[in-house]
Amino acid sequence: MQMTRKICCVFLTLSVLIFIGAGCRDSKMVTDAKVVFSNTLKGNFFFQPESKTAYDKVAADSTGKYQFVAEIQEPTFFRYVGVKQGFYSVYLTPGANVEIVESENGVEFKGDWAAENTFLAENRYIGISKEGIESYSTEWLEINSEEIKRLIAKLEASGLDNEFIHLQGLKYKYDFYNQLLFGPANAMMFAHMNIELPEHYYDFAQSMTFTDSAIVQIPKWFTVMLGVFERGEKEGWIEVSPEHYMEIYAKKIEDEKVRSLFLVKLLDHVLQKGYSDDFPVYIESVRPFITHATALEELPSLEARYRASREAHKTILRGEMAPEFKAVDINGKEYSSADFKGKIQVLDFWFTGCIPCRAEMPYMEKLADDMQGENIVFIAMSVDTGDELMALWREMVKDKRGAELQLNLPGGFKSDLVKKYLIHGVPRIVIVDKEGKIVDANAKRPSDPKLRMLLERLI
Repeated sequence: MQMTRKICCVFLTLSVLIFIGAGCRDSKMVTDAKVVFSNTLKGNFFFQPESKTAYDKVAADSTGKYQFVAEIQEPTFFRYVGVKQGFYSVYLTPGANVEIVESENGVEFKGDWAAENTFLAENRYIGISKEGIESYSTEWLEINSEEIKRLIAKLEASGLDNEFIHLQGLKYKYDFYNQLLFGPANAMMFAHMNIELPEHYYDFAQSMTFTDSAIVQIPKWFTVMLGVFERGEKEGWIEVSPEHYMEIYAKKIEDEKVRSLFLVKLLDHVLQKGYSDDFPVYIESVRPFITHATALEELPSLEARYRASREAHKTILRGEMAPEFKAVDINGKEYSSADFKGKIQVLDFWFTGCIPCRAEMPYMEKLADDMQGENIVFIAMSVDTGDELMALWREMVKDKRGAELQLNLPGGFKSDLVKKYLIHGVPRIVIVDKEGKIVDANAKRPSDPKLRMLLERLI
């Protein structure tokens, strides 16, 4: 009997512990959502989170079935790219079972959220253009603003799931904000369009607030928020600070979850762009503003990544002597780093086929012209090689008359200088001080006002 009581006590104790343990776990458990593809058309198709830029091809599993299992904690938007190259937004929730069928007649959604996903397919926002109306003009803004209002009104009257309606309403708005923020630059870069923005074009960004925690479930939320803050710096609405800009952003975000997740995404964004000597300053300045549990869990891994990055870049840390270089101008005249001894050097590594590099050129040229006469030199360091690219480089720079020096680095990406600076992609900005020591081997781009402020301090 005593043994039986002991067993009962042990059983009860374990039961209580299990109950307590279950009660202490995160209420947002990861639950699989399953998507089955029953296409009658042959050909490749893709499925991935809508926030992801790359495309993931769906392959048959060991049983010959085409399916995708998503581990998600909350409602999430995915993207289906069909056999006929059509793009479809797909709404998934934890535990959902969705079927996608693509045939000659189009794409059909079955299973959970079929009505919601059908609504998405039939009510997309991709920007409206009309003949005779210039993109991003006042008329264009009015037409597209009305289209967003129309789509949201239709959504709210649809009778669909309330949470879906709320999230998709936010998504319509953020898709529009994303186009407003980045569409003009993309049109000029990729379509070579001449865009003239109306006065007060960016006023919408000045009045934006981030008080709804559901924002973080929208695919473009981080890109839009960062774009709003960076636009505010350029327009003079937000204080510019190279060291404390993250803290300045944080103070403008009211919602705890949005603020915390935005800051860890921003820290991650810095690490993804390359090594930053200022990362410790950034993380300490925003640590008091990161209070949400999900975001707090990310901090140790971010700090570990920084330490690994610092070790990998230990030869080009701030204060290290800058590598010497030799480069030539369009006429073959050779320059070396010794020619600029005693001057601040701003090295802008680029090549002719790099569209972002070319988009940044006007900003760097303006910086060079504005600081002409100061103890600073701006060098556009082309890494083009080969007869064809060298000819294109000469053609591009032959008529430039600004203060920026146009040089080509022999060997390009295979040169010792590029290897020493650990350059794997361009544009890449390097700043060297008057003593020939590295200030920043991965500086901000010239379109960012924080670079101008840093250079003004140095001179």
